[in-house]
Amino acid sequence: MKVVTCEIAWHNKEPVYSLDFQHGSDGRIHRLATAGVDTTVRLWRVDSGPDGKAVVEFLSNLARHTKAVNVVRFSPNGELLASGGDDAAILLWKLNDSKEPEPAPMFQEEEDAQLNKESWSVVKTLRGHIEDVYDVCWTRDGNMMVSGSVDNTAIMWDINKGQKLCILNDHKSYVQGVTWDPLGQYVATLSCDRVMRVYNAHTKKKAFCISKMSPGPLAEGEVKPYRMFHDDSMRSFFRRLSFTPDGSFLLAPAGCVELGENIINTTYIFSRKSLKRPIAHLPCPTKATLAVRCCPVYFELRTKTDEDGSVQVLPNVFQLPYRMVFAVASEDSIFLYDTQQTIPFGLVSNIHYHTLSDLTWSRDGSFLAVSSTDGYCSFLSFSPGELGTSLKEPPTLEVFVPSTGVEKRGKKASAARTSSPLTQTPSSAQTPTSQTGLGKDVPSVTPPEEKRSTPSAKSKTQPHRITLNTLEGWGKPSAAKTTAPPSAPQTQTSASSSAPSTPQPCVAPLTPTTSSTTQPRIAPLTPTTSSTTQPRIAPLTPSTPKALKSGNSAGSTTPKGATTPKGPTPRRVSLTPIASRSPAISSLFRTPSSTEKAKHERPSPPSDPVCQPPESKRPKTSEPPVKTSATQT
Repeated sequence: MKVVTCEIAWHNKEPVYSLDFQHGSDGRIHRLATAGVDTTVRLWRVDSGPDGKAVVEFLSNLARHTKAVNVVRFSPNGELLASGGDDAAILLWKLNDSKEPEPAPMFQEEEDAQLNKESWSVVKTLRGHIEDVYDVCWTRDGNMMVSGSVDNTAIMWDINKGQKLCILNDHKSYVQGVTWDPLGQYVATLSCDRVMRVYNAHTKKKAFCISKMSPGPLAEGEVKPYRMFHDDSMRSFFRRLSFTPDGSFLLAPAGCVELGENIINTTYIFSRKSLKRPIAHLPCPTKATLAVRCCPVYFELRTKTDEDGSVQVLPNVFQLPYRMVFAVASEDSIFLYDTQQTIPFGLVSNIHYHTLSDLTWSRDGSFLAVSSTDGYCSFLSFSPGELGTSLKEPPTLEVFVPSTGVEKRGKKASAARTSSPLTQTPSSAQTPTSQTGLGKDVPSVTPPEEKRSTPSAKSKTQPHRITLNTLEGWGKPSAAKTTAPPSAPQTQTSASSSAPSTPQPCVAPLTPTTSSTTQPRIAPLTPTTSSTTQPRIAPLTPSTPKALKSGNSAGSTTPKGATTPKGPTPRRVSLTPIASRSPAISSLFRTPSSTEKAKHERPSPPSDPVCQPPESKRPKTSEPPVKTSATQT
């Protein structure tokens, strides 16, 4: 391994915030993209010199952003380059096929344009964030993307349409890192509100919420759980987490473990089989960790040859049939790990004067590049075979596929068979819950008297059903209509599943345990459970606030629930209580109108102290916002 810090004014000696190697291209050159405070994205060619060190050559200057650029990421096939910055825009760049470079735009100096050896142009602009974009991540097929922003949201994008798929606004502070599961099942976000949230990529529902952990067994309630992640006092404003290339592990930086009065900086390792709690952590002795990037190459397991000539495989911690190598960046150091052992096999430190900001591997694993806010970039170059013997045939990834329409139709049919009032327990139906199980959020349940389908109820006039995003029919009478089955009927999940924010057992020691008996059991994430024993849940109607009246009694005109065996009773619904609900209650109702509203309105203010980046990062802010701090629940 050889290290070189190139004496290049990468971005006019301004801080460099991100860099990324191009993968999946023709393979002839190593193309590197960098992003900096000077509002530009620059392309470079990286080669190995005679002494084995990296040699860098300038290719192109991409000037379209109006403010600092915080992140650059190539698509998996290498055709598109995404860049996000303080101007709240995500630009998608593409290399022009024509040999002749395009004329320089008006806002680019002629001298810079004449130096360009390649011509890149913006093919799409993704607008949806209202504040700085800090991180982006592509899906493995390159058709979708997730981005994180200072506006406390993460947005899932459809790249082909250039449109938003979903806005994830659960975080209470800046979203500083995002990653998309290579198998397509999860999206993970990490924020300076000290919470990591994992979402189901298909249902867009929150699956896991990881924030606290107990340092030891809970004996008589004496030990309090501690926060697993650093607060906004971290010097870096990036928390770039990452899945391993095969999707088997989620690696999360910015961790902290409390041992008595001491706090140890660490990086957590989560197994996709148990995302509720980490299976191991990788301590960092001095500074907090801020980024994790995995080498795209799979390697054979390390072996040793005995005296008799026999070859034995060295201990394999995670019991994988291959090795994966990943790098962890702290504020001032780079640690190199693999999945076969728990201690790092490489450490590079004291190569930059200021905080590191990003990492990236070349597609063949020969280079590891690191950027720093001191305005320079460094390269770790590896000779062939230095990291190990590459696997001849990479493993085949089984992409997660949600249930098909046939299963959904079977679910509807089974739900219809259990729609008798005898199978509907009032105790479970009247409890206002938002329980989480198998990664699904269950909406509040309507009272049982509205769900009964008796012969007498069919002969009576049904109340006009109004969805929360349809306001034309408020208060209007309607003719008798049959109850239509919901488009996506929900089934109540098991109440035994714990909430994601529940304090979890202690962090595993340095040696990760692979025994399944010590890990919480996670059932497969399937959209449906057996509905033969589940109560049927009616579609979301304006009568739902009755179940939540204990939490918000702002003058609701909905009468107190009383069982009427003769049939459902028409209800009056007032616009006032729905408009005046607190954000905590309103967040239970996911409707298209609320999603549209989130496009133009800033999310609810954070309950934790505001995360302020360093003064050098945000010189444009005249007055820092003053926000009250509250104890996070």
